[in-house]
Amino acid sequence: MKTTRVYLAILLAIMVVTPVVMAVAAQQQEEQVINKQVPGPEPPADRMLALYTRKLNLTSDQQAQMKPLLEERQQKLTALRNDSSVRGRQRLHQVKQIRDDEDKKINTVLNDDQKKEYAQLEEQQIERMRQHRRGQRALDEVQ
Repeated sequence: MKTTRVYLAILLAIMVVTPVVMAVAAQQQEEQVINKQVPGPEPPADRMLALYTRKLNLTSDQQAQMKPLLEERQQKLTALRNDSSVRGRQRLHQVKQIRDDEDKKINTVLNDDQKKEYAQLEEQQIERMRQHRRGQRALDEVQ
């Protein structure tokens, strides 16, 4: 009887812990996908398309429509990053403008549920970029 209770307790613990571990692993995998990037804050278009395909359950038609939009956004942001004449707030304003313009185009491809999820994913990406900038500033201050 006592061993049965021990086995049941172990089984219950496994049932409770497994989903938590899987959720943490999925989050870490998503962050690894996003962070495997060439220099700059914006992940490559193919990686973002793979992430959106998985997170938004994009159809193959939606994927075909989104790929050129993501590539266009990537090209614009890369060009802006390489433009040394644009600095500070002006650069931030232009980044926001590029993202807003491309988000409008991307939202035309998505259904209502996907639009909500996309907005959440974009907000998470923006927060990661903010944290990255804060970390960079802290490193700059230390050096």
